[in-house]
Amino acid sequence: MRIFAQGWSDRKDGPGHRRIYYLKGCNLRCRWCASPESIAAQPELLFYPERAVGETLDYLCPHGAIKERTLDRSVCRGCADRACRQFRHSALEWAGRERTPEELEKEVLRLSAGWDDFGGVTFGGGEPTLQAPELLDCINRLKKHRIHTAIESNATTPEFPDVAREVDLAIADLKAGTPEVFHDCTGGELAPVLDHLAEAAERAPSLLVRVPVITGMNDSPQELDLIAEHLSGLHRRRLAARSEPLAVEVLKLHHYGEPKYQALDRKYELADRPEPEPEVIRRFEQALAAAGLTLQRN
Repeated sequence: MRIFAQGWSDRKDGPGHRRIYYLKGCNLRCRWCASPESIAAQPELLFYPERAVGETLDYLCPHGAIKERTLDRSVCRGCADRACRQFRHSALEWAGRERTPEELEKEVLRLSAGWDDFGGVTFGGGEPTLQAPELLDCINRLKKHRIHTAIESNATTPEFPDVAREVDLAIADLKAGTPEVFHDCTGGELAPVLDHLAEAAERAPSLLVRVPVITGMNDSPQELDLIAEHLSGLHRRRLAARSEPLAVEVLKLHHYGEPKYQALDRKYELADRPEPEPEVIRRFEQALAAAGLTLQRN
């Protein structure tokens, strides 16, 4: 499994104090993505010279990629030995490491023993279902130990419905209400997402749909009305199949990932985009609650 980050989450990505693994590789290109290092499947180097004020960093690359605190990525692209990985320096942060399901199983069992309120494991991304065979292997290993499992997915892949049935909690995004806006925001297609969410609404043991509200992209009244309409349809399916309401979480645009774009030498095109107006969020949540959906807030 290709993992670019790991850490802990307290009741924000599933119940309890959770171990979370972020799988590398994504099939969408969301313009607000807070984890640009998650998109490419191959390992990547994030370069933070500001973490080493006054220090000469040339020695970190024996091939001369770093000169005067500037990284020449054309040298990195042709590098075969990744010699800089031998240095544990705060200015260099590698995103991308191969781990086996067996390794993660052992690690989780060791870590869980140290927490009285250990809640389980969440697999995020990137898009975790792009690595479905290894992911399902890991999920099944954890389930044998009665460890709660969750995924965070964009619901685009054909594998998503199958994975959603296997985990205890499936968290999935609905990023737009119209195909045009979805494609403009993400480069992907909305129709498969709606189909996969409909299947998950009927068959997933537990389902939470997240809606990121992005200023100037999907926050128009018309777009939010269509998103609410889609969610209402999923809510009716959930009630009919599982006798429970659909859970929804509304997320606001943030810029926490902006430094990562700089560290990857990429442009963050939403740098000056403001957060959605509070009234926009309030009205949208009111409409969802009026339709009977369960609003979740973290």
